[in-house]
Amino acid sequence: MGIVVKQPVPDPPYSLHDAHILALELKGDTLRLVTQYGYVCTAQPWEQVDGDVEITGVDADSSYVYVMEYPDVLCGNCGRFTGRKMTLEVFLRETPQFSLDVMDETCGFRQMNLAGFLNLPGRCLEFRLELCYDGEFRYLLRE
Repeated sequence: MGIVVKQPVPDPPYSLHDAHILALELKGDTLRLVTQYGYVCTAQPWEQVDGDVEITGVDADSSYVYVMEYPDVLCGNCGRFTGRKMTLEVFLRETPQFSLDVMDETCGFRQMNLAGFLNLPGRCLEFRLELCYDGEFRYLLRE
């Protein structure tokens, strides 16, 4: 029997953990994550870097947003929730005004998942964004 050991994914140069995303802009198959103050460098001295993220080759039909609302506990705590799963395009069309606070990011083979808090006017919900793409994941650094 042959054995193949999956190598760990190399650490990305930056982390979106704690990033505040002001907008998601989908143009064709390119998605831009517009940040308020960028992201953190994953190497010492772990400084904040100003910039946005651009992902090309996004498959809009296979990219989803999950939105969860907690009726009995504060958002993000364990408890009962109600929610909705929708395509990225439906989310962007139906949610014109929002921001995202990223608490977690995971990367896989042609996939990026972000999770955290969805800020709507007067409401805070939990979100999960599953992006499926076959292009590039670009950190756009502002000078």
